Order: sequence, then structure tokens, then C-alpha cells
Amino acid sequence: MKNKKDSYGARMPLAITLIVAAFASAFFISTYSNRGYNYWVIAQSVTPGHVISLTDLSNDHLNLGDSTDYYLRESDQIVGLVATRQLQPGELISTADVNSSAESMATSAVPLNLRSSDLASGISVGDSVDLYWVLDSRNGEEVVDPILILGGITLVGLDSSKNSLGGDVSITVAIEETQVLRMLSATTQGRLVVVRTHV
Repeated sequence: MKNKKDSYGARMPLAITLIVAAFASAFFISTYSNRGYNYWVIAQSVTPGHVISLTDLSNDHLNLGDSTDYYLRESDQIVGLVATRQLQPGELISTADVNSSAESMATSAVPLNLRSSDLASGISVGDSVDLYWVLDSRNGEEVVDPILILGGITLVGLDSSKNSLGGDVSITVAIEETQVLRMLSATTQGRLVVVRTHV
């Protein structure tokens, strides 16, 4: 009888130690897994030049390790900043993706009317495109090489209702205000060809 009590008394501290160790390890694992910060995430598609509002944003708790300084946290003021590139839903917002309106070039939405054959097939809103000016040679006129008018601009609107063989297509592109006159000048003669940047 005495031996059983001694055995029980010897096992009790060991059992208590194991229980405490289990709770401690669970606490440390939970603490480690919750390391990180809440970061801003894009909730809906945003085009370059768009002023960020709360409806454009959501947040997610992430542990980015050494990359933490490259992305904007929930504690960073982001509402009112201007997007510098096309942002898609679910993307983390990096420090290079937004700028203050004072430092960013103002962007204009410019409508263009094109022949359907001059628009790359499969193109959609949000795509990055290049615009080339082409002057067709007529009556023995000297051939003029196509000229890149603007590259890497964003397509923000596409009216495909007229997109039929030989018909016209209306598109809208986002470009810097300083480039609007250059763009419109290219439409006075010749034609514009829209090339998708990434296929």
C-alpha cells in the first residue's frame, strides 16, 4: 500500500509538468502563427490615376517576413492616394503602387473610335496596350513606317456592341493629361492600331 502511494506521488509532479508544457507549447505556437500585420488589399479592380477610397480596399492579416516594408499596412493612410498601375482584386498594395496626387501625373480617360480589325482580338478592360499610328499609302505616296504613339497604357472601356466584321469599335484608354493632345493629333489622319502588351 505504501509503495502505491509513493508511486502515485512520484507520478503526480511529472503529470503536472507535462500538462503545463502542453499549454505552454500551444501558447507559443499560437503566438508565432499570429505574428504579422494587417495589410491593405485591393477589393475591386483599380486603374492607373484612380483615387483610392475605402470601398476599393479590404485588409488581411499576413506574415510577410523580410518583405514587410514593401507593402502598406492597415495603419498606413492610403485613402486619397492615386494608383500608379492597374491593380486587381486580392492584390497586396505595395509602396510603389500608389502615390500622392501632388506627385502623380493626372490621368485622363480618352475615347477612341477604331476599325474592328485594328483592335487585337481577345482584348479586355484592364489590359495594358500599345497604340501605333499607321498611315496607309495611297496613289503612290511614300510609305511611312508605323509610329508608336503611347506604350503601356490601360484600357478602361470597350464597347464591343459594334464589334463586327468591318465595323467600328469604341474604346477608352487612360493616359497622362500631357499626352492627350499627342493622342488626338494622331487621329486627324491615318489610323490607330491597338496592340495588347502581354499575350
